[in-house]
Amino acid sequence: MLTGKEKEGSVLPCYSVNSKDFETRRGPTFVALGIVAFGWLLNEVSLAWIHERVPRNVDPLPDLWFSWFPEVQGAIRITEYIMLILVINAMVIVVCHQYRWIVARRVFLCAGLSYVFRAFCVTIFQVPVPSVNTYCAPKTAGGFDIVAARLCGDLIVSGHTLTIFTALFTFKHYAPKKLKPIGILFHILAFCAIAAILMARKHYMIDVILGYTVSSRLFMEYHALALSYHENSFDRNILSWSFWSSIVPYFERDAPPPHVFHNRLEWPSSCPQRIRRTLG
Repeated sequence: MLTGKEKEGSVLPCYSVNSKDFETRRGPTFVALGIVAFGWLLNEVSLAWIHERVPRNVDPLPDLWFSWFPEVQGAIRITEYIMLILVINAMVIVVCHQYRWIVARRVFLCAGLSYVFRAFCVTIFQVPVPSVNTYCAPKTAGGFDIVAARLCGDLIVSGHTLTIFTALFTFKHYAPKKLKPIGILFHILAFCAIAAILMARKHYMIDVILGYTVSSRLFMEYHALALSYHENSFDRNILSWSFWSSIVPYFERDAPPPHVFHNRLEWPSSCPQRIRRTLG
């Protein structure tokens, strides 16, 4: 609250580090979640469309990684296990963060925008699958269950890579400092997962490079714009030239400023405290 003296002098309020001092809107978080759902739907539609157009009976394109390393069938399981570990840890950080609704909307928005871009890329590029051992369902019309099971054409931007690095950046940026050493292990696991994707011939090398580029640039660009917004330098930030930057103020309007926003974890509800008081 502003005192009469502060109002007269137009002094900005001094924020407390207590998360209860902020009235956080939950609507933007659900909007961001809707963008994730929209990105997923676009990917399903794009896969159904390109399935009928991806080249068949064509040798895989030349790839530097493929010329160096042999194919290891089943290696994709390593990627999926690592991806599961990273996603679970990232979600724990989001759910337990003291500003969970704000962190969640930022992460959902970055992930959603990444998958929208991926859907656009896989639609405009149809390339042969990177392995002769990859099964391709026949080109035929079918229901949603058939469309969802198709495997051909899911290339150019690796969805596994998008998910892995979005989860990694979430942990790295929002985990408390005492958990930072774990981030080093997660970095190693992430690049092992990328290697496993290539060993399994599920993507070309350019796919994972673009996956990393898209996920890292969107995550970094959004957070740089958010910082500029809270420092009143948004219009002077050249990143604000991005066509989607106008949505940043909507998502950041109720977020605490950087000098208040600290990475602290807490129970997502008061139930554990109540239980402890009851037992005590």
